[in-house]
Amino acid sequence: MAKVAFWITAGPALADKALSNLVLAGRLKANRGQDVQVYFFGPGVELAGKADGPVLEALKTLGQEQVPMAACPFNADQYGVTATMTAQGIHMEPAGEALIRLVEAGYQIVGV
Repeated sequence: MAKVAFWITAGPALADKALSNLVLAGRLKANRGQDVQVYFFGPGVELAGKADGPVLEALKTLGQEQVPMAACPFNADQYGVTATMTAQGIHMEPAGEALIRLVEAGYQIVGV
């Protein structure tokens, strides 16, 4: 089984770029049963925290598929989206801790 972590840094200006990876993460989990996680960092936190349309639908799908999602709490505070992200099931975890945890657990990091 593959272990893939999608590290989303693309913000609202690059929503389509991030969306393709969010959809792929959901499909890898749903169709192939792969071990997938998603982490939002920098502008990616704003994208997830203010999600609407297709991005919001992709986040809902990830939640339904029980794909673990986390985000940088410092960026969430910066963009004023902590409560929204927590309500979406996105866990707050500092970026450095998340990155080390994922690497030590053997995940391949896919950045967008």
